[in-house]
Amino acid sequence: AEMFGKPTYYVSSKPGSWTGRATTRGGNPDVIGQLPGTEKEVTELKDLLRRDGWVTTDHKEKQATEQAIKAMDNPKIFHIATHGFFQPDADLSSEDIAMNENLAAQNPLLKTGLLMSGAGDILNETTSNFNLDDGILTAYEAMNLNLDKTDLVVLSACETGLGEIQAGEGVYGLQRAFLVAGARTIIMSLFKVSDEATQKLMVKFYSKWLATGDKRASFIQAKQEIRDEYKDPIFWGPFIMIGLD
Repeated sequence: AEMFGKPTYYVSSKPGSWTGRATTRGGNPDVIGQLPGTEKEVTELKDLLRRDGWVTTDHKEKQATEQAIKAMDNPKIFHIATHGFFQPDADLSSEDIAMNENLAAQNPLLKTGLLMSGAGDILNETTSNFNLDDGILTAYEAMNLNLDKTDLVVLSACETGLGEIQAGEGVYGLQRAFLVAGARTIIMSLFKVSDEATQKLMVKFYSKWLATGDKRASFIQAKQEIRDEYKDPIFWGPFIMIGLD
């Protein structure tokens, strides 16, 4: 199992303000805030998995890098707890696009992604060229990951299930990217989520799944328990599971 959480978003610069449609696990949507719940989430899940006999590698803070994700080779579980984003109106045709292609400006796979260590430094420099440097894993890049033998991808972030509709192509976005990369099952969200409630949901899900081996039933039961604690659907409603059980 490969697990990522609490990336250090600002490595070489001070926090700035990103005016894009940032999606957060709590906090100001225009600033990349730290997510203390993600560190607790990764630590607790690592302990759960190891007690069940899993070999786990966790990447936190400055080690939670885009490069480390790209270096993975078919983990059974890929769990990432961070900020996600979806920018349907992002202007990717500006002159700072590193790749020389007007078509890329319209590619929905470059408008959604996950913020890793150093993402804040990139967003201080540009609001369009997310591949300026390592730090933001776009859906375009995620599509090329080695996940053919990966049973579960958990995108413990916001709006990771969204994408743009293309005629004849379905929904473009992170869900499409990870399915193309080979993931069997994906857990993701449809709108902004609570840092605390998300951490609790993930721990409940993994505990039940490791005990029963049934991903779908464990996911449903975990959401029901979170619903008992947090009545408002905003806490338990965002997350969905797609793919094979």
